[in-house]
Amino acid sequence: MSRPSTAPANDPTETEFFEALMAQLMQGSMIPKVQVERSIGPILGFFLAEALSAALDEDLVSLCPEFPIRKMRLDESGNNQSTNIDWLMFSRSKNDLLLVELKTTDTSFREEQSDIYRRLQDTIAERNSAAFLIEELQSIASASQETGKYKTVTAMLEQALRVPEGGLPQALGEVRNARIIYIAPEVSKPSAWLDKDPAMLWFSFGDLPESIEHRFANHWPAVRQSLVSLDTLSRRIRNGAVQRVDQGKNYRFLLSLDDLLEQCRKDSGAIVVGLMNWRLALPTMTADQLRAKTYKCDFAQGGIGKKLDKNWIPGDQFLAQAIKMLDVNHVDSR
Repeated sequence: MSRPSTAPANDPTETEFFEALMAQLMQGSMIPKVQVERSIGPILGFFLAEALSAALDEDLVSLCPEFPIRKMRLDESGNNQSTNIDWLMFSRSKNDLLLVELKTTDTSFREEQSDIYRRLQDTIAERNSAAFLIEELQSIASASQETGKYKTVTAMLEQALRVPEGGLPQALGEVRNARIIYIAPEVSKPSAWLDKDPAMLWFSFGDLPESIEHRFANHWPAVRQSLVSLDTLSRRIRNGAVQRVDQGKNYRFLLSLDDLLEQCRKDSGAIVVGLMNWRLALPTMTADQLRAKTYKCDFAQGGIGKKLDKNWIPGDQFLAQAIKMLDVNHVDSR
């Protein structure tokens, strides 16, 4: 006789499963020896090109995760000692490479690793080309017993860059620059970090966009919100020396369109409304699309959390555009 089923009467939804999975993975941030970036990295990587595309307002494509690079250039040393970039990406908008590194704790940033990326960045700029990466990849592969894996890396780059077999040196030869991007907890950001350096970018998890264009975009909020919880998780908090304050939420109200319009009439520019890339998105929305959304809302001054201007429209501007689009001239839409 089979055992009685222990499954709940109502099966959890796909979203509930994913949120539970993320919660399970994030527990590792409080467990010794567990490296959250290893467990969360592949999931974040699934969405990362689209997330950074939205954050940078560029068209990015992921070339390869864990892309191997030599610590020293071929003409400097015959030693094939290598390290890996968490994600190598390419900007179709700027025709440059992005060296993307993920950190999940306030103690994992290492200057030694950053220096390796800077040397690679400098070499690309000095040679006015990134074609040498393929020669170095082949050199690393020649010293490996897993040459097939390096062939897979090559094939991934060819597919992402849309070049034929053997076309990578020419394609990367047209790349003149590289940017280094760290995605890491806000609390781990070095005090000496130069925010105005366009070649070295830092994104805390709260800086990542709240919504993205992706086939599975409905699961992105669970990923982002889980990671945002790491932004303030310092060693002192992990050890119980100070109390933690959750800074993941960056809005005060969730409102329907009708309630939002009423709020905008009352508070005008004193509030802001969350709408991803609103300057581009709002003019293209239909009345049905406007009414179907639930809107995040907060005070313009003294609001909660971090906000990117391109994703938060002042209340008076939202009201004016929404009224015009709904074809009601200062008349209650209800």
